[in-house]
Amino acid sequence: MQVTVKLFATLARLRKEGRSGEPFKVDLPDDATVSDLIELLKIPAKEIHIVFINNIIQEPVSVLKNGDVVGIFPPVGGG
Repeated sequence: MQVTVKLFATLARLRKEGRSGEPFKVDLPDDATVSDLIELLKIPAKEIHIVFINNIIQEPVSVLKNGDVVGIFPPVGGG
């Protein structure tokens, strides 16, 4: 199956020439989870604060479906 991934803020650095929120396609086995995707992308778990699938907040154990759009956000600080 194939999903579209968007890495936001500091996570965009993990993609060569990637920009925050720029979509890219990832091929995964059927029944892959958010955790499987994160592992494939080699994103350290501590760098992830929230994951959306099709604009809905999801857990790492959530199963992905072909055509899903996954947004991954790091913790954000400010003050």
